[in-house]
Amino acid sequence: MGENQLPSEAAAALKFREAGGTDSVLPNAPILHRLLAYWQSKCGPDGRLPGRTDIDPLDLRGMLPNIYLIDALPDGRFRVRLLGEAHIAVYGPGLVGRIIDDIFPPHSAAEFNRLYSAVVKKRSYLINRGQVTWWQNREWVRFEGLHAPLATDGTTIDCIFGAGAFENFGETPT
Repeated sequence: MGENQLPSEAAAALKFREAGGTDSVLPNAPILHRLLAYWQSKCGPDGRLPGRTDIDPLDLRGMLPNIYLIDALPDGRFRVRLLGEAHIAVYGPGLVGRIIDDIFPPHSAAEFNRLYSAVVKKRSYLINRGQVTWWQNREWVRFEGLHAPLATDGTTIDCIFGAGAFENFGETPT
């Protein structure tokens, strides 16, 4: 198998330790703290959620390599809209425009779908932490993710805005 080829379903494992959805749970990574503050500053009164047009890439200089956008489709599936360079370095190229179920092995896709569905259901951000166990030769990479809902109309969530902070990537595993 090549470096970014998917392992067999039996070898794939991805378990997110879900946390978040309350103001008391904060990310550890400084970049995720900044992104969370930015997203919160875009939220409107009375629970209005920001939309994609409220997110200005110029405001996110220095964070763009870690950012991603995932479309929340009306049929309940999720599609990759944008991946920053840090995500491409970990996951590989060619994922933009693809449905989560078509990218990852079933067990891993189910965990991503569960995570994104929880963001939609809770209408709030979530933090998750774990290891990249679904790519061969990436098992030592640890991550922390921030996942926040976006809604074009302020109410109906149509996108997940987030970022990942990756530890140990680029280092030789010991």
